[in-house]
Amino acid sequence: MNDVIMKIQTVVGCVVLSGFILMVGYQVIARFTPFPAYFTEEFARICFLWTAFMGSPIMLRRYEHYRFTGFAEKLKGKAFWINEFLCLCILLAISVIMLVHGVRLCILFKSWHLSSMFNVSRIWLWLCLPISGATSTLYVLEAFLKFIDDPSTRAIKNEADKLLEQADAEGSKS
Repeated sequence: MNDVIMKIQTVVGCVVLSGFILMVGYQVIARFTPFPAYFTEEFARICFLWTAFMGSPIMLRRYEHYRFTGFAEKLKGKAFWINEFLCLCILLAISVIMLVHGVRLCILFKSWHLSSMFNVSRIWLWLCLPISGATSTLYVLEAFLKFIDDPSTRAIKNEADKLLEQADAEGSKS
């Protein structure tokens, strides 16, 4: 189920990123034409927010989110388990806060309208927040279950070490 949600989220993120790029491009071109582009700045800003909020849960699920690993890399055994458990608790709390307050923002701004597109509700600006919070919550719960089953799923690996392991594996195949 989470794989399907992640694929949908990836498609939505790619579509809004394309919208962002198109609006910025159109805005640049419109500067040299007599046709004003009043709506492009606001639309591009909405697309940018949606891109960020659709991409962050995906990075969370892939375990590619921002993290300070200098200290955590040195932890072993019970200290590693406690650290990772606390990290997952913090991620879960932030995800739930995003979900709850995102819903509150959507309700608050439902009747407000965009300044350059008078018929479009501001709910479209804020809707990415509860969606991101809900999917992040799902992905963190998934990570919790994997971690409880096998703590090594949260092991921190240096990217350089991964590349060296791949090179060694490919070298031994030859």
